[in-house]
Amino acid sequence: MAATAWSFYNSFREYLGNGNFDLDGTLVNFNIALHTNLASTNVNNVALSTQASLLNEVANGNGYATGGKSLANKTWASAATNKFRFDADALIWTATGGDIADIKYAVIYQSGGKLVCFSKLTTSQFTLAQNNTLTITPSATGIFELT
Repeated sequence: MAATAWSFYNSFREYLGNGNFDLDGTLVNFNIALHTNLASTNVNNVALSTQASLLNEVANGNGYATGGKSLANKTWASAATNKFRFDADALIWTATGGDIADIKYAVIYQSGGKLVCFSKLTTSQFTLAQNNTLTITPSATGIFELT
């Protein structure tokens, strides 16, 4: 599966410019939630602003919890002269007790619901079969860089 690069919601650009995101703060969590094929029209609507405004999150159960998982070891740091990088550890879901069905998109959002970005994980939705894992690993340049 070839995932697309992270695409930013317009609301994130506005919130970032207004100082409403604390990318390096320890009191703010960021999560990744998984969404189905039916969410495609919503995730492509970059005017959306909250996780609650997105429809069709992957069903709760079998190793997936509604709201997704928190980004672990997130960082906002200088990566080089005039370049800052937002990064985190890879996230792993394991299908337990059954399949995790209809996965297509990953959405990053701030705790409290403000949307950041999404990635289309594959061209058509897929099912993570029981006892298999899905790993979402940021690229070598992190989730995103500002230069």
